[in-house]
Amino acid sequence: MRRPGLGVMLGVLLAVLALADEARAAPVRLMVSISNNLGDPTDVPLRYADADARRFHALMLELGQVQPARAYLLGGATVEQVRAAFTEVRGRAAELAAAGAEVTLFIYVSAHAQGGQLHLGGGHLPLAELRELAMRVAAPLRVLLLDTCESGIVARRKGGRLVSGYELNLTRLPLRGEVLISSSGPAESSEEWESLAGSLFTHHLLTGLRGDADVNGDGQVTVSEAYSYAYRRTVSASARGSQHPVADIDLSGAGEVVLTEPLRHRSAVILPPAAEGTFTVASQPEPDVLLEVDKRAGRALRLAVPPGRYLVRKRLGTRVALASLELPYGGELTVDERSMVERSWSEVALKGGYVDVRASTLLLVGGFQSGPIPQTGGRWRAGAGYRHTFGEWWWKAGVSAQRATYAGVGLDISELGLLAQVSVGWRYLGWPLAPYVGLGLSSLTLRQSFTRDQEERIQRAFGQKALPERWGLGLGPVGVAGVELPLAGNFLALLEASAELRYLPLDGDTSPWRAGAGVEAALGWRF
Repeated sequence: MRRPGLGVMLGVLLAVLALADEARAAPVRLMVSISNNLGDPTDVPLRYADADARRFHALMLELGQVQPARAYLLGGATVEQVRAAFTEVRGRAAELAAAGAEVTLFIYVSAHAQGGQLHLGGGHLPLAELRELAMRVAAPLRVLLLDTCESGIVARRKGGRLVSGYELNLTRLPLRGEVLISSSGPAESSEEWESLAGSLFTHHLLTGLRGDADVNGDGQVTVSEAYSYAYRRTVSASARGSQHPVADIDLSGAGEVVLTEPLRHRSAVILPPAAEGTFTVASQPEPDVLLEVDKRAGRALRLAVPPGRYLVRKRLGTRVALASLELPYGGELTVDERSMVERSWSEVALKGGYVDVRASTLLLVGGFQSGPIPQTGGRWRAGAGYRHTFGEWWWKAGVSAQRATYAGVGLDISELGLLAQVSVGWRYLGWPLAPYVGLGLSSLTLRQSFTRDQEERIQRAFGQKALPERWGLGLGPVGVAGVELPLAGNFLALLEASAELRYLPLDGDTSPWRAGAGVEAALGWRF
């Protein structure tokens, strides 16, 4: 038996060492998001700085391979809180580096700034000090994103101009280096828009990171792709083209700095190749604008979004085309322009951006109800209904039939019932299964027929007629609670429990008030 040659053994050894080095240099990402709507007493308060920081924070957790335990969100931050956070980050990075991890540090800032100073709740943090705090972190690669501007009237401007005194040129580090992307250039301000409920630059940056900036279609958005996209969209949208984002990239080594990987995200909205125009995707039921893209025909566009419910809008001059998409469990849905519903732009604007595209639902209902007569058992029932929604609010009406037979004293009783119910209520749309509650009014119409033992002999021998039928009409309040399950296409399912108190007088009964309960399942089609 031949022993392995020296060359083979050396190759195996090198492979093992390479694998060990790869394992040792496992990439780890740390992130610090800093914001404050308030600057100095003389600064006009910002409206969306904290919201922008939350959005960036959430997106990097979602698409940027940042773990929640390694992300720091400093909303309404003070200078002392920023310094304390970097002390903790520095210790965390040192531990990771000692364990062999390759650390990347992301810093996002949205606040007032002027003269090289961040204005954070009345305190000042020099941007040179922020750079110094970042450099002390044991991270071979650092990415700093600054959205600092002041306020205006129509487009709010968020504090500051980038001038040479900021000293934001980054020191070259061995192996990796640093990246700085700023929302505006020297002697410029940045814009905060009411219609976007956020900063113009951050809005376009986040849209690009969700996939619109992925020019080569490899499923990754790099620093260069994100900056080029945010620059183009910000310049074209800003007032008179007065805002020009700036990038200062000082890197060594090969490859690209990847910010997000939208293709790895399992939940996405897809615009097909034929789609063309300006599309906006807003979350529901709160109409928060998630992203806005200018789609060109020719290639499909996949936009990574969190699981949830969305309204897609396409501008059509004075009208707007709408499509409702539900991704509560993730997955991918393609926007079909042929099924979009057109509405006037004024209607959408008056409703705050929230419009029920398919507010009507036809229901097929099946359920089980407790017996309206004591000690007669429950009843299966089946019927149909209709539901109409107004965002989180709804009303529903339905009718169902039920049948039962049971034994009396010396006779058998056959019962037919017609149950009608109207209810109104509220639903919570923040979860995949939307829970709902409501109150309503229920009515039950009963017809009872009686067959005595040996009915034919009694009639023949004694000349008696059949016992007369008995009718009853009951009314009473009902409370309902259930969950709504979105299904494929326009279908949904409802699972509901109810409790009721009904006034149902019947001949011979001593108490006309009766308590009851029931459960039902419904399959619905929205239109």
